[in-house]
Amino acid sequence: MTTTDTSDRFTTLPDDQTLAATVVALEEHGFSVEMVDDLAAARNAVLARIPHGSSVMTNTSVTLHETGIADAINDGGQHDSARNKMFALDFATQAQEMKAIGGQPDYALGNVHAVTATGPWSLPRLEAASSPPTPGVPPVSSSSRARRSSSRPWNQHTSGSTSTA
Repeated sequence: MTTTDTSDRFTTLPDDQTLAATVVALEEHGFSVEMVDDLAAARNAVLARIPHGSSVMTNTSVTLHETGIADAINDGGQHDSARNKMFALDFATQAQEMKAIGGQPDYALGNVHAVTATGPWSLPRLEAASSPPTPGVPPVSSSSRARRSSSRPWNQHTSGSTSTA
């Protein structure tokens, strides 16, 4: 069996000072930031920003799954799930229709790979290519994904304190 020694910088959650600096940097870059204490509060904060009846695409995201946001959109009935519509089609014969549905929802939700203390954030490559950020509905990020700088990441996902950024 092979084991890998993991540095504390990859497993330690950012402290309050780092989170506060990151919030300021994001706000300086035009993002609204809402810090919440738990997964239910994160779900409620995100869902409150999306008008009922809107078409919403939920991209693959552990954070969306763990917060229950993906289920609320795809199984809840208050929103029009673009994911459900897209995957109900036959890829072999309806690929163009699938692309149209997946690429044109009113809102697209996903996660960010990292948020830096200076404000920039990065989307997963495939999600960024298929679904640009939706104005007014920010990506969801757990505090464990905040970074001190682009060269010192915390990338271990935990279900700790969650924020929308």
